[in-house]
Amino acid sequence: MRERTLLLGIYFLLLSSLAYPEPATGSSLRLDFPTAPSSFSLATSPPLLSSYTIVGLKRTHPEVVKLFLDPFMGKPFTPSTEESMLQALRSLGLFHRITFLPQPDETGGIRLQVQLEEKWTLIPIPVGGATSGGSLYGGLLLFESNLFGWNKKFFGGAFGGNNGWQGMFGYIDPRFLSSSHSLMLRAGLGTENVSSKTIDGTLLRRYEKIKLDTGGDITFSLGNGFGFGIGAQLRDHEVKGNYDSSVNPPDSQLYLGPTVTLRYQDLFYGPVLVYGVSSFLRYERALDLRGKDSYDSFTLQAQGHLPLWGEHRLGVRIQGFSGLGIPAVLENRVSGRYLKTIGDDVFSNTVLMGQVSVEGIPLHFSWGAPTLLLFYEGGIFKDGSPGSGDPYYLSHGPGAGFRIYLSRVAVPAFGFDVTYSVSTGKVYGFVNVGFQM
Repeated sequence: MRERTLLLGIYFLLLSSLAYPEPATGSSLRLDFPTAPSSFSLATSPPLLSSYTIVGLKRTHPEVVKLFLDPFMGKPFTPSTEESMLQALRSLGLFHRITFLPQPDETGGIRLQVQLEEKWTLIPIPVGGATSGGSLYGGLLLFESNLFGWNKKFFGGAFGGNNGWQGMFGYIDPRFLSSSHSLMLRAGLGTENVSSKTIDGTLLRRYEKIKLDTGGDITFSLGNGFGFGIGAQLRDHEVKGNYDSSVNPPDSQLYLGPTVTLRYQDLFYGPVLVYGVSSFLRYERALDLRGKDSYDSFTLQAQGHLPLWGEHRLGVRIQGFSGLGIPAVLENRVSGRYLKTIGDDVFSNTVLMGQVSVEGIPLHFSWGAPTLLLFYEGGIFKDGSPGSGDPYYLSHGPGAGFRIYLSRVAVPAFGFDVTYSVSTGKVYGFVNVGFQM
């Protein structure tokens, strides 16, 4: 596992796991977690929520919270209403503790005090390590999930090692121009020493490149958990011609094109884990700015988590990419981003995988909770190497890992996975960092 695999894993975890919550919608999924007991009997008509006050904010602007609470004003205050308000505030990912203190007012309605304890949102994460293949890397990630107290997201980092270096940053505005739409901007620049191999380790290509990947999109909320995004992406990958160790290097490529994304999300936020469904389907049309061949690509990711007993959950994930005609220098790395039962140097233009997992929480602590994860994954990918005839390969096997969820930190999950590949007979390890894993 080299530093570029770690970068890709972190980058796509961030992009794929960011929520686009709709204020005060709640979720159609209902779980039986304990909630704060209501002080009001349902034997008579429930009182209406007439006012609320917010207590405890230090960095977050009150307007951020009001956006999620105002839609409940004037509605019957019931246990279901409390749960919907709790889900709306948990979806922000900014608060360690949320407490509702309702009191009757002189009009017969409810005056609600909302007590909030904020999480740490500016998190520096040093990352470094080595592999048995001789790769050394180190760097720093910086996450800010409440930029200037306005619920804007920023992430950036830089890594370096004996296989190149890369810097990246991203900006996410979940409420672009105070609307229900979201804005995402991203960019990455660096160098990379690439060794592309078959599943059995045969070297196909070795080269060095300088790469720039940048883009952005706006996602429009369609209601009921659906979103529609449009954007653009620029990819410039320049292969160095003076690299002494080059073997069958590909051509340099420069592409610019539009992207279209359809999203769906229906989530329930438990005390530690997140349940429900999250998915997206992305189409990209890449236009060759050097007059060669353009290409089309599709990216799919869908995952769902159902409660088992207590807070444990059963997970299913499907992920795929198809970019027939994509040049070799832009092919996707299979390991880490898609499959964890394959070596680091396998690339492909077509991948489809599935995973079934069980995640349990053995203990709770004041700082958060560890979880144990068992999973089995399998997938197929196409080998587009010269003379291969584009055969498909199968990779599958079991895996296990752990996660550490920190209740006071807005980047709650990090951990480690170990997998055994039935296809190759080898063991692989992966670091995990993400917002909601």
